[in-house]
Amino acid sequence: MPSPSTPVASDTAAKPPADPSSRGADLRERLRTTAVTSGRRFRTAVRPALPAIVGYLIARAINLVVLALMARSARKPFWSMVGSWDGEWFRDIADFGYVDKLPVSPAGKPYWVNVEFFPGYPYLVRVVSNITGLSSLNAGMLVTLVSGAVGAWGLYALGRELTGSHRAATIFALLWAAAPGSMVLTMVYSEALFVAFASWGLLAIIRRQWTTALVLCLLAGLTRNTAFAIVAALGVAALQVVLTRRDDGTRVGLLGREARRPIVATVLAPLGVVGFIVWVGVIGKRWDAWFWVQDKAFNLRFDFGVSTVQWMNKYLTHLGRPIYVVCTFVILLSVALMVWSFRNRKVPLPIHVYGGIVMFLALTTSNGWFFQSKPRFMLPAFTISLPLAVLMARWPRKVAGVLLVAGAVFSGWYVAYLVYVVDTNP
Repeated sequence: MPSPSTPVASDTAAKPPADPSSRGADLRERLRTTAVTSGRRFRTAVRPALPAIVGYLIARAINLVVLALMARSARKPFWSMVGSWDGEWFRDIADFGYVDKLPVSPAGKPYWVNVEFFPGYPYLVRVVSNITGLSSLNAGMLVTLVSGAVGAWGLYALGRELTGSHRAATIFALLWAAAPGSMVLTMVYSEALFVAFASWGLLAIIRRQWTTALVLCLLAGLTRNTAFAIVAALGVAALQVVLTRRDDGTRVGLLGREARRPIVATVLAPLGVVGFIVWVGVIGKRWDAWFWVQDKAFNLRFDFGVSTVQWMNKYLTHLGRPIYVVCTFVILLSVALMVWSFRNRKVPLPIHVYGGIVMFLALTTSNGWFFQSKPRFMLPAFTISLPLAVLMARWPRKVAGVLLVAGAVFSGWYVAYLVYVVDTNP
């Protein structure tokens, strides 16, 4: 037995040094295991939504076929048109960035300038272009295609949460994919990316996943100003928490522990959309620079819907282009769907708030130059089609399928007609 003064080798000293190669092998094995597990979880999560995603992609293919046929008939270019109009602005931002000051005419009015468009979509196009080497046009199409597929998945998940029906949820996503104006989901436009954020954001809100909802609200706000609708939906959900009564009969209140996270999320959620508007104000050297450019350069201003009603009255009572009459009936149908959806008391209030505000923003903005774009402006109001999806889920599959295919054909024709025949922004 050794004495206390006898040195004894420690256990750690007796162990041989670790082999660096074995540590690397362990790390690779852990990463491989994590990747395999994540892949399985992803496949399990996405499998129920595959009919919605595949149907969405079929609708996009139909749109491209219709566009190609219209291009051939009009003897105009085909592929470049998917990046035309707003797509040109987005590609310009992706390639060169924003202007550093607002150009103003001698009359004191701003020229058309790219600060009108939010950065989320074009900067994502830039990232994809830099990684893949694709042109901004092709990178934009890739971003739109993937974003739309994610959006279709989000709509399916939201519809399943609200209805509990796989078939109704699938039709809910496909109604959006085939809606009038949905041809822009096959172009270099930002609606697909916005709906991807908005659909998953609404799902997070009704599930009360406040951090996820906050992040998606911020991203939506960097994509389109329509994000005010999902921010409002988050605020309503937070207010519901504040007004909730506990088991002892007391209200949660603003200072309640349960209300802290939803209130913080609501306060921070507008920073995406408001932050960009403030930045435009800084470079424009006036606080309302973004609204000023919208009004004076792009002829877009808030007028409580007066101009929308005037244009609708004109196209219903006077001879004009048939395409504008079609647009008028699309508006009337959309408003009817909105009223119908509001009658469903089982749907959470934040969902109604979101759809109502999107419709409000689309219909109360004066755009005499872009009256024909109303179907596109209403495209993010996907929640208004929920009762129609539930109804169509009871129909024979062939009937519902034929109507959805017809919708995809119509949406392709509508936008192709505007682009090739009228030569205007869809």
